[in-house]
Amino acid sequence: MPAKLRQRCPILIEFRGGEIKVGTFASRGEQPADIAIMIREKGWNPYRVRFDDTRAAWIVSSLDMFPRLSESKRNKAARP
Repeated sequence: MPAKLRQRCPILIEFRGGEIKVGTFASRGEQPADIAIMIREKGWNPYRVRFDDTRAAWIVSSLDMFPRLSESKRNKAARP
C-alpha cells in the first residue's frame, strides 16, 4: 500500500459555521462510510463525509450531536 494511503489525516467536523477537531485520525484510503461510523461512535450525527486534498483532512458535516447520557446517568436510568 502506498505511503500516501497510510498517512494519518485529521477528521474535522463542520458544525454551526465552524470546524471542530475531534482528535480522531484516519488514512486517506478509508471509505467515507467508515469515517461516518467512527464519528457516530463519538456522538455526532454526520450527513456528509468528504476528503479535502488541499488540507489532507477528512471533513464531516453535521447538524448536531446525538444526546448522550453519561455513564453514571445511564446506570441510574436503568435501575428500577
